[in-house]
Amino acid sequence: MSALGARLAQTRFSRPINGRETWAFISRRVKLWSEVAIADQPALFLGEHGEGVAYTGDSSPGRTTLNVDLLIYTSAGRDPDCVPASDLNVAIEALFTALAPDQTTGRQTLGGLVQNCRIEGRVIKDPGDLDGQGLALAPLRILIP
Repeated sequence: MSALGARLAQTRFSRPINGRETWAFISRRVKLWSEVAIADQPALFLGEHGEGVAYTGDSSPGRTTLNVDLLIYTSAGRDPDCVPASDLNVAIEALFTALAPDQTTGRQTLGGLVQNCRIEGRVIKDPGDLDGQGLALAPLRILIP
């Protein structure tokens, strides 16, 4: 997980979010958005909340998949002149870019540490139109060799 955190900490946005070019705060310990100051947003949290093991045969070793939730917090909804979903889209696109697969292998191996690491599944977005607090959840799957 430290290699993943290091890769995501280097993320650069295509345009500033809350005046920042990258995450104001990043942590493996998930916090409630009410505990994250506006000055610490955009924030990224890596929540490791489960894993699965699959077997291809009775005598074969299991293949472990870590399920990690990438949670993004933004405060763009507090600005009446802003379209909050736009900031979430910029942040999500930055994650996809940071986790882009190698052009040769077609996989993101985090420097050879895992077999594959990618955002997979439905990305949930609440841009904060009503309460000012934006949230996105992107499911990340990490296949351990």
